[in-house]
Amino acid sequence: MQSIKRGFKFILLLLFFFPLVAMAKNQVVNYEPKEVKLTGVIKNLQFPGPPNYESIEKGDADETGPYLVLDNPIDVMPESKSKKYEEDTPEKNVKLIQLVVENKQDWKKVREGNQVEVSGTLFHSHTGHHHARVLLTLKKISVISRQKTVSKDKDLDITSEDKEFINRK
Repeated sequence: MQSIKRGFKFILLLLFFFPLVAMAKNQVVNYEPKEVKLTGVIKNLQFPGPPNYESIEKGDADETGPYLVLDNPIDVMPESKSKKYEEDTPEKNVKLIQLVVENKQDWKKVREGNQVEVSGTLFHSHTGHHHARVLLTLKKISVISRQKTVSKDKDLDITSEDKEFINRK
């Protein structure tokens, strides 16, 4: 009888802790050419651009653009070992993604505060114009909900790894 009680307690413990362990893991997605589907909130962020990428106030160009703050962080891994994708280094705990919007029609949905589901292909940052570790070439965007007001807080809800990348630039 004691062993049955111990077994039952063990099963209850497993049932309690298994969801916590499962929730702690980030979703793993791949860089291009594989297409991904992600959800988050659109945030317009401003960064200094050329010539020095240091300060808009001191004469650098304003590089304001759309970013997706993911609902949950992801880990991004290379899909292929081909030379075309060699700059796609693995990235862990990514919550901020810079959006590359190529279709003019999509700009209607890329609005600050919109909760969206996007699909597209990911690639790693590789120029001074890239202000997030990972970028997404937008293929499709669907608005889940619209927010009338958006917090103008400087403090983004992003991971420490994302903040470190931004501050390094």
